[in-house]
Amino acid sequence: MQRRAHTRACTLTATSIVTGLALASAPAIAAGATEADPASLPKNVILMISDGAGYNQFDAASLYEHGTSAHQVTVDPETGAIAHEAATPGQAYETWPVQVAQSHYSASGRAEYVTEKAWGDFDWVASGATDSAAAGTALGTGVKTNNGTLGFEPGGDRLLTVGEQAQEVGKKVGLVTSVPFNHATPAGFIAHNADRNDYQGLAAEMIDSGVDVLMGGGHPMYTDGHQSRAADWTWIAQNDYERVSTGATPYSFIDDRADFEALAAGTAVPEKVFGLAQVAETLQYNRPGLANDAVLPYTDPANDVPDLDTLARGALNVLDTGDEGFFLMVEGGAVDWAGHANQTTRLIEEQIAFNDAVEAVEAWVEENSSWDETLVVVTADHETGYLAGAGAGPEAGWTPMTGTAGQLPDLTWHSGGHTNALVPLFAKGAGAEVLEARADQWDVVRGAYLDNTAIGETIFDFLGHGERSSADAVALEATVAGHQAEGALSLSVAGHGERVSFSGSGEGLDATLPLVTVADTRNEVRAQGRGWTLAGSATDFVAGNRTLAAENLAWTPRVIRSESGAAAGGRATLEAPATLAAADRTSRLGATVVGADLDLSIPAEAAGGRYGSEITLTLFAQD
Repeated sequence: MQRRAHTRACTLTATSIVTGLALASAPAIAAGATEADPASLPKNVILMISDGAGYNQFDAASLYEHGTSAHQVTVDPETGAIAHEAATPGQAYETWPVQVAQSHYSASGRAEYVTEKAWGDFDWVASGATDSAAAGTALGTGVKTNNGTLGFEPGGDRLLTVGEQAQEVGKKVGLVTSVPFNHATPAGFIAHNADRNDYQGLAAEMIDSGVDVLMGGGHPMYTDGHQSRAADWTWIAQNDYERVSTGATPYSFIDDRADFEALAAGTAVPEKVFGLAQVAETLQYNRPGLANDAVLPYTDPANDVPDLDTLARGALNVLDTGDEGFFLMVEGGAVDWAGHANQTTRLIEEQIAFNDAVEAVEAWVEENSSWDETLVVVTADHETGYLAGAGAGPEAGWTPMTGTAGQLPDLTWHSGGHTNALVPLFAKGAGAEVLEARADQWDVVRGAYLDNTAIGETIFDFLGHGERSSADAVALEATVAGHQAEGALSLSVAGHGERVSFSGSGEGLDATLPLVTVADTRNEVRAQGRGWTLAGSATDFVAGNRTLAAENLAWTPRVIRSESGAAAGGRATLEAPATLAAADRTSRLGATVVGADLDLSIPAEAAGGRYGSEITLTLFAQD
């Protein structure tokens, strides 16, 4: 925008220059999923969760497998300096078209994510984090809840889960995990319980929920080393185990590896499957050798049980037996267990097992479906263990992990619990762009991010609504645009076309700068973490061939009013750009009106005359 006026003593030119607003992949569609062409909505939704995996857990596996990483950074909390390491994708999903970050705080924890605090204080993310129950509920219902709670609001009201809604619209539902089948994350998509540790109660509800596939660990008759034992009813009550294992429910029961592999191969595909791998809790993580946390992955002999990719392929074969479509959640649950124990060797094993499951799902889509009808989302529910590079800590800040293929990466752990650090989200297929559009918040290191509730909300939008409740009912559906406009950063000068004249005599002349208004309506992604600075500089005063240098002109800025809490610049001469006002990213929004007192010093040797000059105002995005 340019405002220009010919004045008797001083011409003001206001130029609005907004830099740094170009996005590599700017959200381009409305956030309401149903605003897209219905034909482009996914028939199938597959959500894959690496429980406890932050950016560094994803990279640790790639460093071991390939010697490459895609998300490493150096951040100095003292100076705020950020340096991104060269990124080399090691996994197929790291080349997918949608790549954003995700926040996941619970209602009862810290209950916020603040980018300046997260990267300005090494210890900030290490406390007040969500647990898997609250995170699973947010992902599975689109609503925040308290830690330890599944399927209920903080006030106690029951929440509708995406699993229940999928059933309502006639889709099949599958829940698959590498830890007990009724652990917090899978339970968050179908169950309701005020206590996430009521495993027998969760098992009963999930078995009776009507879902089509339940698979995971928690077998009462086996140890974590895949050895027979006397029955342990920690994860499932005896009567519920007997119901599912003897054919007293609609499920076909499988627990032998060969049966899982046959299901994955498609040679025996029943309508519903309850698959209980022959381990007490985890497919591989808890097997003998857990204390060996400095050996290379796969040093300790593996349990003779199916891998997560086998479970995923088997579930897909069951869910794809009809034309209605399905919702499938696949969890690499023991990545979290490794994070709690700071067990690097098994962390890498579990993340690789998760990656293998993603590859199996990707292959299934391309062989049996298409990206035009299936959406696959890869993410995590939270980060566990506070994984960072060598030397990281409160004083040094964040350092990159390094490593070579076939060796344990050079890394450090900084917690035995969950953290509030952002986690990655990758998406490909029908409707993926809706998730990108909902990533409308900005992190100074990871860039655009969405909250975990947006994932549940988006899945609900994709699922839509069921049939009319009766023949006399009239079905209604309204699409509410939830997209936040990208906004703009703009500048305007009052009194356009009017001349600014100096008054006074002798050694000094005075004038008042016309009021200047800065309006910042940018959303966080468009702003990219930047506030704004309004600066100005003047040309020399000229009267024919007579000149007064611009260094003789000074201003004293003042903020007249500001919705953003902007600060005025200091007194300065205007031969070079000087700040009129500025606002940081946390207080930039709204309108700010600024002015300034102008004073022109007249050198003793100055020749008399009618002098003219210009002040050029420049508005730019500023870190």
